[in-house]
Amino acid sequence: MEYDETVYACAVNRIFNYNCREARILTAHFPSPGELFRLSAAELSGFIRRRELIEAILDSRYLQEAEEEVRWARAHGIQILYINDKEYPSRLRECPDAPTVLFHKGTAGLNPRRAVAIVGTRKATDYGCAQCRKIVEHFARLDIKPLIISGLAYGIDICAHLASLECGLDTVAVLPTGLDSIYPAAHRRHAVRIAGQGALVTDFPKGSAPQAVTFLRRNRIIAGMSDAVLLIESAEKGGGLITASLAQSYSREVFAMPGRITDGYSSGCNALIGRNAAEIITSPSSPADSLGWKILDNKGDISLFEKIFENSGYIKRNILLALSADLTVDRNTLIEKAGGDPADVLPGLTELEMDGIVEADIYGNYRLKTFR
Repeated sequence: MEYDETVYACAVNRIFNYNCREARILTAHFPSPGELFRLSAAELSGFIRRRELIEAILDSRYLQEAEEEVRWARAHGIQILYINDKEYPSRLRECPDAPTVLFHKGTAGLNPRRAVAIVGTRKATDYGCAQCRKIVEHFARLDIKPLIISGLAYGIDICAHLASLECGLDTVAVLPTGLDSIYPAAHRRHAVRIAGQGALVTDFPKGSAPQAVTFLRRNRIIAGMSDAVLLIESAEKGGGLITASLAQSYSREVFAMPGRITDGYSSGCNALIGRNAAEIITSPSSPADSLGWKILDNKGDISLFEKIFENSGYIKRNILLALSADLTVDRNTLIEKAGGDPADVLPGLTELEMDGIVEADIYGNYRLKTFR
């Protein structure tokens, strides 16, 4: 019996879902997945060593299950992308362990000009979430806005998704389950929003339940689809660190936000930075600056300046006014112009640096970062 090529692709995905490297060898030999199912056991043994995989290809039940899955996907508006399809994410295709098939539901394409993954701990602090939002807000001001990718998990992941939605950026949630099951269930309503302003993506077939291994495998897609991975908060062990490690293996840029040495959920980030495995995030704009991504134009800068000025207290307003009047101002002069009391001025100055508005040069002179 002959099937649609998409059915054959889904069958390959079901059979080789945890053996993607072997599947890549086959897809190189057989660009059309249906060719594989027309081979005899003897012919298959020339390409596949494991007997159980050969038997699975010859077992018609996998094709029947795949046919049912394709029917279900089409009924629910889910696109099935084979690794050789032009819509398949080209960045991910470069990775040796890329999945044979991706299930995609949403409006966002998976080959944007720019793509960034933002990941971190599920037990995010208020500070971590605040900085995550500020970074996304800066990305929203770029001339070419990036796709924001994460894993829909609690903490930093969902913060990145929601900030993207609020800032008008496309965002992709990569799931550790099939698309018939949203995990965590508490984020189902967010998943609906993401599908409307981005996409839900997985390589797991319908009926796949969340397991420890599926979360680890989900991380490779997050890293592989991205130009860079940003780790906001992470303990010494965690999925975010695994994603960062995968990103390095794929030659992606890795950034990490530092924290105090006493903060347990900064220890992983600090360790990456300490061994030069990640570039330090020093402000909301520093990842984009390091990647060479520019803001749209001065109108965006002015509106941000006005917004911050209007929402700032007396001290921060004086800092902004002093810096807008002069190209650079040394710290002592800035303290004097802004209020005269270092205990009041320095915290506000630090906040403006983290907001990506103010920066200091090596001589301790301050200036408005986006207005010079």
